Amino acid sequence: MSSLLLQLPALVGVLIGAVATYVATTMQERSRWRRLQAVRWDERRIAAYTEYAHAIKKVISIAVRLAAARGVHRDDSWFRAEGTEAELIEAEEERTTKWEAVLMLGDESVVAAAREWHQATFRLMRLAAGQSSDMTWNEAIAAVSQVRGRFYAAARADLGVKLGGSSEPYEWQMARWLTESANSRRAESEVMIEEHR
Repeated sequence: MSSLLLQLPALVGVLIGAVATYVATTMQERSRWRRLQAVRWDERRIAAYTEYAHAIKKVISIAVRLAAARGVHRDDSWFRAEGTEAELIEAEEERTTKWEAVLMLGDESVVAAAREWHQATFRLMRLAAGQSSDMTWNEAIAAVSQVRGRFYAAARADLGVKLGGSSEPYEWQMARWLTESANSRRAESEVMIEEHR
């Protein structure tokens, strides 16, 4: 019995060591599992955001071509290929499908920004289809550009990607091109008016 009592401290030490090892290993495995899950969901969010952006840009591209074919805006450059309403409907259905993944995986700010982006795009679609809207074509293009920038900024923040200080890199070049083109035509018109006086 005295030999058992002499070995008891060593047995207790072994038992405490085994429990400590088990707890430390379990905590490390849980931490590793959480990191893997976070990476997995980040990858899925990146895919959802990217696929949604591609789908909505397809809608916008078709709407711009359709609007140019209908004379809604002056087509001075590379939008020569005509779009059809059937293509626009198909692209919108694809956008709607991709929207579900953003709703499922996106945080609140990304979902709100994505919703603003497609609502602004609806204006372009209406104008391209010859329907009325609360904005002119150029105003609708500028609105799409602004909310597009907000979507990308929200998505980058959600994914932990460093944000720059300016929203300019996210702005749609077509909005800038249309504004410059409209200003140029306005200046030409003013010069022509002055020459005729």
